[in-house]
Amino acid sequence: MLFYVGVDDVESALREAERLGGTRRMGPERTPGGDLVVGQFTDPEGNLIGVAGLA
Repeated sequence: MLFYVGVDDVESALREAERLGGTRRMGPERTPGGDLVVGQFTDPEGNLIGVAGLA
């Protein structure tokens, strides 16, 4: 299961996840034709988590 958490800055959120032991899996990437930016990381237990914010 994958869920997304709203954040102000996707890149900053992914960097913080990495600092805390997570692994970046994707992003940040802008959705086609939109202002939504998304990213994904796995936490230290292997759970996949998405982050999303506006560009």
